[in-house]
Amino acid sequence: MQKIVDKAVLLVLCLLLSLAQDAGTFAVVGLLTAVALTALCSYLPRRWGPACTLPYLLLCCVYPLFLLFLPLCCYDCTGQDRWYLRLGWLVPLAVSLRRTEPSLTATLTGFCLLAVLLARKTAALADIFSRYYLLQDNTREAAINLQQKNHDLMEKQDYEVRLATLAERNRIAREIHDNVGHLLTRSLLQVGALEVVYRDQEPLREQLDQVKATLSGAMDNIRSSVHDLHDESVDLGVQLRALAESTTFCPVQLECEIEDAPREVKYCFIAILREALSNIARHSDATGATVRAIEHPALYQLIIQDNGSRRPAEGGRGIGLQNMRDRVEALGGVFTAGYQNGFRLFISIPKEH
Repeated sequence: MQKIVDKAVLLVLCLLLSLAQDAGTFAVVGLLTAVALTALCSYLPRRWGPACTLPYLLLCCVYPLFLLFLPLCCYDCTGQDRWYLRLGWLVPLAVSLRRTEPSLTATLTGFCLLAVLLARKTAALADIFSRYYLLQDNTREAAINLQQKNHDLMEKQDYEVRLATLAERNRIAREIHDNVGHLLTRSLLQVGALEVVYRDQEPLREQLDQVKATLSGAMDNIRSSVHDLHDESVDLGVQLRALAESTTFCPVQLECEIEDAPREVKYCFIAILREALSNIARHSDATGATVRAIEHPALYQLIIQDNGSRRPAEGGRGIGLQNMRDRVEALGGVFTAGYQNGFRLFISIPKEH
């Protein structure tokens, strides 16, 4: 847009100069030729610039009246890559020194210098805007990357906190089971021994029975609480992610959409993924794998697939696959293994298993 404004200013100056010189109708030919060539120079790619400027420079050398619109051509010459093309407008002026009046030559030289200044100013302004837009794009891209990194960092932090919480919960359950459970078991054995020793003393035996019943109830409650605490310490998404991140032979992309699942389903999916990743490492030439754990309204689904080109040996009836099948079928599920753009495991377990 700025180039059009610059050329419009130069065109007005050239028209005023042609009116002052009383060039006549022949100047119209020069005007139309200059406007047509400068329009082509603005429209065509930059490498076609010489094809638009050189013909007009030659016409200026042959027909002096074409010099009246030389500033338009000079504006286009300034934008060329090679130095001799940028200075090409000096040739017609040098040729016309003996054929035109000194005042006209001086005026044309001034207009051409103005065209050079306008062209350089517009080019510098365009370069500034280009760098500004580039800086703006880079800043926006950096902000997006920083936001994504912050999001990933927060997710990783939440994951590590969740993992530490589950590990601590599992440790507490283990400590209760090993310490308190052991003490209660020993107390039950001691009460049982006292019952044998004082079996003939009925009042004391009844009291020992009550103590034994209380200890047995406490033992059952602790055992139930420990089992519940241990089950809660097993988060399916965290465990699957830990297995995926511990894999070093190829990247594993995990997608877990199961918020909560029964204990049996959790351990089944964890064991199957562990065995599947082991099989990929030993038997596949895969460069990547995907794992999807999905919860549907009526079933839980696990899909594991790699991009390897080796088809399964033994018809897909290895011991590892058979163990996976047994685990799934024990829960009333369906296990399918086959080759489809890589080796693929498809497991579905109904919720009412």
